[in-house]
Amino acid sequence: MRIALLADFPIHTLPGFEDRPSGHHATWLPPLARELEARTADKDFHWITCTKEVTAPLTLRAWNQTFHLLPRRKLSVEMFTGYRRERRLIARLLQELKPDLVHGWGTEQGYGYAANDFQGPSLISLQGILQTYCKAATMPWLTRLQARHEARVLRRAKHLTVESPWGKSQLQPLAPHATIDLLEYGADPACFEIQRNLSPTPSPNHQSSIINQQSSISSSPSASQHLPPRPLALFVGSLTLLKGVDILLAAFSDPRLRGVELIILGSGDPKLTLPPLPPNIRLLGHRPPAEVRDWMARAWCLVHPTRADTSPNCVKEARVIGLPVVTTPNGGQTQYVDHGKSGFIHPAGDVEGLIQGVLAVTQSREISLQMGATGQAECRAKLTPAATAKRLLEIYQTVQNR
Repeated sequence: MRIALLADFPIHTLPGFEDRPSGHHATWLPPLARELEARTADKDFHWITCTKEVTAPLTLRAWNQTFHLLPRRKLSVEMFTGYRRERRLIARLLQELKPDLVHGWGTEQGYGYAANDFQGPSLISLQGILQTYCKAATMPWLTRLQARHEARVLRRAKHLTVESPWGKSQLQPLAPHATIDLLEYGADPACFEIQRNLSPTPSPNHQSSIINQQSSISSSPSASQHLPPRPLALFVGSLTLLKGVDILLAAFSDPRLRGVELIILGSGDPKLTLPPLPPNIRLLGHRPPAEVRDWMARAWCLVHPTRADTSPNCVKEARVIGLPVVTTPNGGQTQYVDHGKSGFIHPAGDVEGLIQGVLAVTQSREISLQMGATGQAECRAKLTPAATAKRLLEIYQTVQNR
């Protein structure tokens, strides 16, 4: 069985491109490709991706699979033309490969279009539901344009996969004619090796009485050694209204959370104007995956006040590591957070709910560790690349049978 996978594959993971920048959004694809290596006895996998890293078509082998790299011009130009050029390049390659099934990953680019163009069995996996996101928050014009393309793709799609029951509930009204299967993407394998290490930070904790005492305590190392550990909360993601960054900053600017340090890892919308931030909030920008995992190991909780999120990677990775999560019900992350046991779920936009959730989970290191361990084993079992690969092959067989 020959399968063509059309995806925005992280180029820096392929041989010969190791020096390219990392930080790609589709972190689950390389682990999935490695997992598929053991399943190539009766399967011939061909990955097709469009990239600016090549000026002419290039084919290479990795993990006993074939990768076809096609040259890309400006993505904005492709969007405005309905991805006509990339669709022609992909269609020409598919005519040569003659696959038994075509799998397009994502509606953000032209891969969904190309999967629909194929005259044979095909399916499309959603990475985010852009139309839902545009309703949940004010989005950049580029995302709104992508959402319009997504609507056109979904009108023609026959078989879809989405990561979470929440995502399926959002997708069904947009594609009522399509068959929708659940396919959860695994967490980065490196997360399974991380051990939490809540090492104390010499500064005051989040209780107001100790905050008031801090002003009279010397900042010398000898004095700070006797201070209780300061809780560390972590946010990973884009600084956008969709991710609830306005709620995040409002909560941690409240005097009740001034004793909890908030580390923000991620880049923001250039047009987003941030207010003056209190000293307990630190914006570190986009960081490499290894550094993000290091912060997760040290954090007392992950905060994810999203307004809509199909199945956020940061929550999956946090739960695999054993980190409690304070989040909202607006997304697939609720599969991994049991309210009051492994984190807290508050309504989207609820500043007070976020404050109370963070206060509860950072009462002590013991509470943070206990909540993080609750349900961790179940999350680790569900979120392995092997589980993703097994489910994916089941769906391939189902699509062919249909």
